[in-house]
Amino acid sequence: MNKARRFIIIHKLFITLILIAVPFRLYHLTYPILDSFNFRQAQTATFALNFYKHGINLFRTELDIFGIGRQKYLTLEFPIYEALVAVLYKLLFVSDIWGRLVSITFGFIGAWYLYKIVGLLIRNKKIAVYSIFFFIFAPLNMFYQRAFMIEPTIIALLLAGTFYYLEWVNYQDRKSYFLALLLLTFGFMHKGLYGPFWLLPMVMYYLKKNSFKQIFSFKFLFVILVPLILLFWWQHHVNSINTYAGHVFFTLTNPGQIEWNFGFFTDRLSASEWSFRLHQVLNGIFLKPGLIFFIIGLFVVKKIDKSNFFLFWIISQFIYFVTLFRIQQQNYYQTIMVPAFSVLMAIGLSLTTDVINRKIRIIFKNKRLHFYVSRLMILFLFSTLIYKSWINTLPSFFVDWDWYQRLQAVKQVLPYNAYGILVTPGVDWNSVYTYIPDRKMLQTSIENITQENLLKWQNLGYSFLILHEYDKYQDYFAKELKVPDNNYRELLNNYKNVLDIQEFKVYFLSQ
Repeated sequence: MNKARRFIIIHKLFITLILIAVPFRLYHLTYPILDSFNFRQAQTATFALNFYKHGINLFRTELDIFGIGRQKYLTLEFPIYEALVAVLYKLLFVSDIWGRLVSITFGFIGAWYLYKIVGLLIRNKKIAVYSIFFFIFAPLNMFYQRAFMIEPTIIALLLAGTFYYLEWVNYQDRKSYFLALLLLTFGFMHKGLYGPFWLLPMVMYYLKKNSFKQIFSFKFLFVILVPLILLFWWQHHVNSINTYAGHVFFTLTNPGQIEWNFGFFTDRLSASEWSFRLHQVLNGIFLKPGLIFFIIGLFVVKKIDKSNFFLFWIISQFIYFVTLFRIQQQNYYQTIMVPAFSVLMAIGLSLTTDVINRKIRIIFKNKRLHFYVSRLMILFLFSTLIYKSWINTLPSFFVDWDWYQRLQAVKQVLPYNAYGILVTPGVDWNSVYTYIPDRKMLQTSIENITQENLLKWQNLGYSFLILHEYDKYQDYFAKELKVPDNNYRELLNNYKNVLDIQEFKVYFLSQ
């Protein structure tokens, strides 16, 4: 039997789940990225597009909403995902499809390594298959594993690195050690808010397998500390380049950034804040049946050999959730918790089906009949959970086509390869407004429209100006700034108005 055929036979249930998941992942594949959290998707897509246009530089990314000066550089995560998408742009053609396909691919790679982690530690194929079922069909993953976002890539890197780390702890082979070091490093650096919380189960598993003295082993310290050291080095680089570009808010020590990520202690005492986030977790990860299976799994997991890894994994994710409490309002930050919760739900489901199967054996004496009844029961349960998950996911795919057409209308009147000013009521640096029209623009607020600034922008090379949500300007001046407007209408009368539609007005700055 050749290796390919043997692989398919051994892992046919895994492959079957992947094949079932593919049509869901391909839903709206060619649609514009104007669905859930479009500002985050457009930001990531802009980084990838600028890599394609100007060359891949992993140490510096450009965001078009900040104009053409040095402020155009904004660096956040280590841009592995964006670089991969840009390579596909160069090899094939530019399309949002490739960003989504990279996410889909890494979503399935993550599922594969979760399958291998459970198989390595629990050695129970049924629990391994159930784990990837909950992982693949979690409502959060149904959407974000096909979105133009970095999360599926990060999770896959962390799961793969964790698997090879566990394999190294068990078997001490060099290949696993090297892969663990490499993948964990990239996983930690790609987004520093995620990886460090996974150290708790990794360290505790090592201690369970070795004596406490071996915690000072060079190999162990190296594989744990190198990803952390390189993460801190990367964050230092991020702080430096963002300070240089004038984006001090996006530095690790900025009070505003700290508040944005962690919030205040009082946030954690707010019943409404907890209710909102727990509702997200229930509908994004568990669903009601999954929550029941999770609770069952939590009670019985100690009976399973090598369960300490999974218990500490759950604890680490709870610590992550409470520590980064404020930012959890954006539910894609909860995708990192799905793998750990999936395993506990799988354990709970496995126990439940075992109990039900014993009851079925008593009722149906015929072995063949028992076989079909038990399989139909699992099929019904899986189908119901997939259906419910899909219903929960569908609202995330909504695209406002009228909005998209207005953005396209703006694009049609703009000069090719020109730079402009985007004027909004207050601060709004949503990259959608530059990504869809495919132009670099400097976002500013309406109170900054003065004759002096208009002349300055023209001298800097900006040739058009867009008024966005101009119907809100009057309220913005009156309620937010509490001052009369700055006569921007009279100023702009000196410039050619080339588009006047709902939400947008476009002017050419050359008189």
